[in-house]
Amino acid sequence: MVEEELRMSPDLNDSHSRSNPSRFYRWLPLTAAAGLALALLAGGCGKPGGDTVAKVGKETITVTDFKGEMIKRYRREDIAAQRTMEERKEIVNSMAELKMKLQDAYKLGLDRDSSAQATAEETRKQAAIQELYKVEILDVVIPKAEIKATYDNMGEEVKAAHILIKTAMNPDSTAPDQAKTHIDSIEKALNDGANFEELAKQLSEDVTTAPNGGDLGYFKWGRMVDEFQEAAFSLKPGQISAPVKTSFGWHLIKLYDRRPNSELKSFEEEENNIVMILRRKYQDPLTKAAEDYLVKLKEDNGLKFDYANIQKILDKVSDPSVPRNNDYFSNFSAEEKEWLVASMKGKTIRVSDLAADVAKMGGNPQWTDQKSITQLVERQLVPEMLAERAKQKGLYKSKSVEDAYRSTMEGRMLQLVEKARIEDKLDLTEQNLHAYYETHMNEFMTDSTVTVQEIYITVDEAKGKNLTFANKISLRAKKGEDFTKLVHQYTDRKSSLPQDGRLGPLTSRQYGEMGKTAFRLQINEISDPIPMGSRAYSVIKLVERTEPHVKSFEEAKAQVERQIRMQSSDSLRTAWMVELKERFPITINEAALKDALPMAAADSTAPGVKTGEMGLQKGTRVELEPGQQK
Repeated sequence: MVEEELRMSPDLNDSHSRSNPSRFYRWLPLTAAAGLALALLAGGCGKPGGDTVAKVGKETITVTDFKGEMIKRYRREDIAAQRTMEERKEIVNSMAELKMKLQDAYKLGLDRDSSAQATAEETRKQAAIQELYKVEILDVVIPKAEIKATYDNMGEEVKAAHILIKTAMNPDSTAPDQAKTHIDSIEKALNDGANFEELAKQLSEDVTTAPNGGDLGYFKWGRMVDEFQEAAFSLKPGQISAPVKTSFGWHLIKLYDRRPNSELKSFEEEENNIVMILRRKYQDPLTKAAEDYLVKLKEDNGLKFDYANIQKILDKVSDPSVPRNNDYFSNFSAEEKEWLVASMKGKTIRVSDLAADVAKMGGNPQWTDQKSITQLVERQLVPEMLAERAKQKGLYKSKSVEDAYRSTMEGRMLQLVEKARIEDKLDLTEQNLHAYYETHMNEFMTDSTVTVQEIYITVDEAKGKNLTFANKISLRAKKGEDFTKLVHQYTDRKSSLPQDGRLGPLTSRQYGEMGKTAFRLQINEISDPIPMGSRAYSVIKLVERTEPHVKSFEEAKAQVERQIRMQSSDSLRTAWMVELKERFPITINEAALKDALPMAAADSTAPGVKTGEMGLQKGTRVELEPGQQK
């Protein structure tokens, strides 16, 4: 649906939509840190009051925490507000469970775990680099006045419809714009009194909205591509725009209504989202600013390359007489591994360092020129330069960086406490596995299987190969002709010919109707033709049948371990939850739970319900009201 590629509504909490299009972010290594929502873990001490929906031991779940989690789950505040009290309690209890586990993790001292600290420190560094990009690039390139103007535009939403005429994918620049000619003719018809909605139904090439007269429902500023939203928001109710060109074609837009945006947050809360929207517009200057910044950063750090040594490295790794095997540097002597590759303030990179980096990457790189080596070095050095610059500017102490550190630390602590309370207590010794196996043998049975010979006949009416033909083959086999010879003469399943058409061992769940039929046959019995879809038949002979039997311990060992793990984990987790609730009692403030999101009737014209071919970024999912058809 083109509409889903055009509407611009990225989930700005998603890591991909936050990633910077500029080259600045090439230096950010990927992290495997647990991405746990900080809102679930934030909280303080105190009794449940008007701003608290629950108390969990010494921790609290605030109205803000709860409301944020509800909107995160249900995407929109009006939909979240329709949840029942029981649904709300279920969600707050899941939040409370995390709070309990986290308090238990702190009691165990897991915040001092070396793996948790290392993971959190890596996140801190990456978050500091992101903050550096914001301070040094975003805040410099994107005008504050435009951010404020965008916020002001977000104060209302509009209800509109459109007629779309798509442009050719690869238009000839010398040819007349047929889409423009077509949209002009529609505009003339409207000026002559034609009905907009009827023309949209008849002529619009937006297959999603055309049946509804082009109706797009309500949408906010920032949800549509710039050209479209600028035209739509400039109209008064009842007005129709002049033709508007976007990358998807020509539009005529009719405005029906304007109303305040009831979901607009404060400027401080919306500012980051607005910047994300404006980054599309400023992509080129942002990229240029980031590139210039990196050039200056490398100069400031005195990064220099020894190109003579780099060329010697290329010559040696390109020597065809040297077998590479698994070591790209197998023909480098100890002295050659000390060749200088690059230097900067307080650091040198030698061939031995390159060898270590290549070993970490796995596999051997394909170095064809000096640039391929300098890029590898920069991938290692530039993130460290950026992190150091962020530290110099005090960005490690910024709230966003500290929040990222804490979120990752506590996410890792939750993993570790689960391991300590459950995984580490599982008894998976050989003795226990054997004991379980001996007392549950009936759970470790093999499937009954069959082996058949098959004549597979593909329907080909031109050659007379059809059901009648298959019946004749079956009859000949039943009368005693050698089935193996019939296989070699007639089967179209050539892959089974080396096995004389044998298939198996098979369970009744394989090969559809043919597999089921095989289990109804007696040994050496021949089947009637079995339909294999609409274009083939199988004639089979049952060759062998095996009855179910108990698997040996070695055959069943992995299954035994899975079952013990599952059953023991469930019982351990249940006991742990009982203990946690005794240690960290949960008190829910039902009045605050209800008031956090007052019940409200669903608005059938709420934003996001009706959509059209307008401006969604590719991959965006449009949320619909229950029962609404796309």
